[in-house]
Amino acid sequence: MAQEVDPVKTARLFEFYVGNVWPLQRRFVAGRLARRCTACGASEKMLPLSAAGVCSECERVAREGRPAQRAHDPALEADLGRILAGAAGTGTQGHDALVMFSGGKDSCYLVRRMQNEHPGLRLLACTVDNGFMSPVAKRNIDEVLPRLDIDHVFIRPRRSFYVTLFRHAITHLNAQGCYGTVDFSDGEFMLDSARRLAAEKGIPLILCGYSRYQVEDGLGLNHFESPRERERQPRTETAGLKLADIFDAEGCRQWWPGQTRPDLDVPRLVFPLYAWDLEEEQIKRQVVEWGLIADRNQSPIVTNHRLIPLLGVVDVHRLGYSSFEPEFCRMIREGKAEREHWQHTFEFLEHTSRTGLFVKPLVLDLLAELGLTVDDVGVRFG
Repeated sequence: MAQEVDPVKTARLFEFYVGNVWPLQRRFVAGRLARRCTACGASEKMLPLSAAGVCSECERVAREGRPAQRAHDPALEADLGRILAGAAGTGTQGHDALVMFSGGKDSCYLVRRMQNEHPGLRLLACTVDNGFMSPVAKRNIDEVLPRLDIDHVFIRPRRSFYVTLFRHAITHLNAQGCYGTVDFSDGEFMLDSARRLAAEKGIPLILCGYSRYQVEDGLGLNHFESPRERERQPRTETAGLKLADIFDAEGCRQWWPGQTRPDLDVPRLVFPLYAWDLEEEQIKRQVVEWGLIADRNQSPIVTNHRLIPLLGVVDVHRLGYSSFEPEFCRMIREGKAEREHWQHTFEFLEHTSRTGLFVKPLVLDLLAELGLTVDDVGVRFG
């Protein structure tokens, strides 16, 4: 039986090590690590590096003369503002907007800013519990909801549903690795759950705290609103995996039926952070100033779901790098995130994925929860 491990303690040890020990230790193990871009920190396993140590994407950006930091677009933000203002009072059962609420900094920022700038918008916060929620995220939810004074609902599908989904996804990875398969399918079901709830409760608008990078690189959209034709489509697959290959008929019915049900209206799906396009540090500072989340409880390493360490380790063994890296490297190129911190984070992940330092007991524990072994996911600790 796998050893039971405290995931929060492991995450905090990981963060402490990255910030205080790894900057020194990396000098002694550098020869066993992949080379990284001197500008954005991208691994050579992800992008080819020049002789000068610059990745192909940074070279392309420099060649095209694009600014390192994207300019704010007031027109885009104004368009979003009109949609939000127009939705106030239009819900048929007491709420105008369903806000996806994870307990992380982005969703807390989203709710408070909505309350400040659109007080007439009647909000319902919604948390989808995938059975692997971080204890820190759960504690954040319990502590922050009274401060936000907002109506809230939990959606808790059967644990067996998520175990089936995650077990299949992690053993059938697409080219985007765990980010594009396991994490993406988790996000797809979260949004499908929101679509169903909003439609059934007569809520015309769904607000999701995805960043511009997640919207563009994850969902493949280039606007803060998902196209109406996309929202009308029923779900038949996720992350390129056919639902019928994963679930029985009852499991498939848990996903979004689209307009196959005439009694359901199709809500609009909007990503406000896409239009606001803030730096990571801006959001962190603001939620602290608002008294919502303490700084130590904001890190995605401790607030994201418990499978994240397993996904990172599997990626390193399958791809040579974490599939979450492209998003952060792009943020670094555009001046939205700090290079040294995230480079050290992903370097140490590469190191610990090989050695098992800190993460091995947790990875074995998580695999046991999914009914899998290291052989099933191609992991070999040194």
